[in-house]
Amino acid sequence: MEFHATRLLVGDFQKSLEFYRDILSFNGWHNDEMEYAYFEEKQLALFGRERMPESVSHVTGPSAPPHFVLQFEVDSVDEAYRKLLEKGIEFVVPPLDMPEWGSRIAHFCDPDGNLIELYKSIRKSFAKGEGEAYGQGS
Repeated sequence: MEFHATRLLVGDFQKSLEFYRDILSFNGWHNDEMEYAYFEEKQLALFGRERMPESVSHVTGPSAPPHFVLQFEVDSVDEAYRKLLEKGIEFVVPPLDMPEWGSRIAHFCDPDGNLIELYKSIRKSFAKGEGEAYGQGS
């Protein structure tokens, strides 16, 4: 399992995108329709909090829903899922393909309720100049 990114779950995607892209000058790509941005060099992603209601609604505790997701890239989401199940991890979202995210994912929480994602890209690669992987953004 390799650390992939910290994903901030943001309330106002456009405002956050402008902050990280325009004010902090982070370079990356984004998709306005999916409310997702990824700044690869910084290993930071932005994602509209409302886009993760199934996972976020399972996180319990005295505080508000999480504002971030620790994202770990794995060779196989299903294999990592099976190994963690054997160790007693309870998943809030079992492995599933999220083609609109370009990912196969599974979610579970650490003992403090922080959301953790197992991730494997299923996004098709595009040669430079052939458009965005998700068809929008920059």
